[in-house]
Amino acid sequence: MEPRYRTIVQILHWLIALAVIELILAGLILKYDLAPKPLRPVLFMLHVGTGLTVLVLMIARLGLRLIHRPPPLPATVPGHERLASTVAHWLFYAMVLTMPVFGVLFVQAHGHKVVWFGLVTLPLFVGKNAAIGTLFYALHFYVGLSLLALIVLHVSAVIRHEKRGERMLIRMMPRRQR
Repeated sequence: MEPRYRTIVQILHWLIALAVIELILAGLILKYDLAPKPLRPVLFMLHVGTGLTVLVLMIARLGLRLIHRPPPLPATVPGHERLASTVAHWLFYAMVLTMPVFGVLFVQAHGHKVVWFGLVTLPLFVGKNAAIGTLFYALHFYVGLSLLALIVLHVSAVIRHEKRGERMLIRMMPRRQR
């Protein structure tokens, strides 16, 4: 039997992955004004709420990662690929954790409240300041593009390992019940 990630880690992985893809798409739609004007506030509220939810889920995922080692890679994976995998995973953690922080700071620096799905207002971390807002907007945007590139690299690596018969995808898939 192949070593697999714990069930809770698998669930967090797929929830976060789907949410991050939605966040990137929604962010690009908002940035390039691709949504009809009446839908923009709703899309923005969903983007902020989902981003804050991902932050909480990612903190949980990081906590589990620090407590439990991931399953070992197949012995056939070369050392340089093991190193690349480790670096890529820690970059995922860093990017997914910083994206919502940068987003909150840029929204607040532009003089707006940050509200989680219209229910909970976050405390003010930064006052209105156009220069700070511009900086955090750029960080939020470019880390998002970098995250998109890392996702493409990650999926490509999984496909490459699958083609080599190293069965990577199954590590993040739930066990079938008999």
